[in-house]
Amino acid sequence: MRSVTELPLHGGHAPRWLFGRMVRLSRAIGNVIMDEYGPGEFLNRICDRDWFQALSCAIGYDWHSSGTTTVTMGALKEGLNESGDIYIAGGKGRAGTNTPNDIVVGADLLSIPSSSEQFKESSRLAAKIDAGLVYDDIGIYHHTFIFTRSRKWGVVQQAMSGTAGKAIRFQWLSENVNKTDFADEPHTGIETEIRTSSMDLTSKSNSMIRESSVSALQDYGSLDVKSYPDRHRIIPQLDVGKRGWEIIRKASELDPKNYRELLLLKGVGRSTLRSLALISSLIYDKEISYRDPITYAYNLGGKDKIPFEINRKTYDSVVRQMELIVDRANLEKDEKYRSLKVLNRQISS
Repeated sequence: MRSVTELPLHGGHAPRWLFGRMVRLSRAIGNVIMDEYGPGEFLNRICDRDWFQALSCAIGYDWHSSGTTTVTMGALKEGLNESGDIYIAGGKGRAGTNTPNDIVVGADLLSIPSSSEQFKESSRLAAKIDAGLVYDDIGIYHHTFIFTRSRKWGVVQQAMSGTAGKAIRFQWLSENVNKTDFADEPHTGIETEIRTSSMDLTSKSNSMIRESSVSALQDYGSLDVKSYPDRHRIIPQLDVGKRGWEIIRKASELDPKNYRELLLLKGVGRSTLRSLALISSLIYDKEISYRDPITYAYNLGGKDKIPFEINRKTYDSVVRQMELIVDRANLEKDEKYRSLKVLNRQISS
């Protein structure tokens, strides 16, 4: 069974003042996860539809719009491509067509140049399969190919339906790809706004059709559909589960006076501490981040002021504290990310 999530299409773009902050915060979050769990685990999370949505909410983009794909991947690319641990090739529009060249640059940076041709082939196949074998009448307009030094790779790409004007996000992970039949159910997640009866030729039940190029299809395969509503506002009882609200409540009740010595940071106020606590759960609490991603819309707010307007001073404070935590962890290996772990225990217990 494949996962399908329906997302409404929103216009607009991330303003410059927000995108720069998203780059810095996503870089800090990515560095903590890669340091704690390794680049492979961070790639797993990028390719998981719910964790990806949670990350996008946590760094301040719209809680359920199709722009989460292009903007979040753009921020990750700008923030992490010099890390030496992971590399993101491609992007939206013209950047997507430059994916092969990006792959060569990234493979050299990660000291795995011999893998560049294989990566380029996988990138091309993923784009062709999603463009031609899953939904009717779509065109890929965003394509990113992500890989690590261990040669593990993933794909996050988005397409637009020409007739419906809707967006679909596809997410791949190399571990799910059948080496003998690349098109055999490779996705970790398919994010879409389209309810369609089009033929998904990546379904296992359709392998014979792929092989024989038969035009008729008897079995459409089974899809696990997750649908986000068209409305902009968040309805607490519907969109955020009981566990998510408990996390938000506990984070809001943390008293900064009790944590200043622990964090070794000056001037940490309640809103900054609340955000750091929510970020800690995004990193360490898989249950909440995978099952209830909208919770993280309450981290810093959203671009469209939903659930509340982003406070730039709070955002800057959170970014500074996260960067200080990462820097301190690099200097004090025995105390690595102690403050984030303690905050996570406080709101997860």
